[in-house]
Amino acid sequence: MSVQLYDFLAILNSQTEGAGTEKILESIKNSITASGGEIVKTEVLGKRKLAYPVKKQKFGIYVNLNFNLPPAALLKLERDWRLKDEIVRFLSVKIRAKSAKELEEEARIQEKIQARQARTEAQEKFEKTSAVAPKPEKPLSLEDIDKKIEEILEEDIAK
Repeated sequence: MSVQLYDFLAILNSQTEGAGTEKILESIKNSITASGGEIVKTEVLGKRKLAYPVKKQKFGIYVNLNFNLPPAALLKLERDWRLKDEIVRFLSVKIRAKSAKELEEEARIQEKIQARQARTEAQEKFEKTSAVAPKPEKPLSLEDIDKKIEEILEEDIAK
């Protein structure tokens, strides 16, 4: 019998904070292990405000689990989870395991990205340090500056 890796995200009733959350989480874990599954990772993400009220709840406690389980057993578990009032919403997603070749390809792509970023940063740093301020065409005299100020003031008064 093949076993598949799943990612399970659940929103629990916010009124079951603390020990109640742990009790619900343990019942979910026990149902997975009883169905022939194995818990890989457990993470309680905490209490968060929901985007919109669900079952008259404005807040929920987010829980994330990763587990291995035969695909046929997941249907029964999801049916049981839908009947629990403590679980406001849940989503279980099948995770596709990556092959060694895919992992190597991703690592190579990441190296290329980092090398490109390093090159652009070095080039920007070089341009900043080597940038020379442009010299004015001819030095301005005090008379030229006074004329310019007079022109600006006259424009402001005219408006």
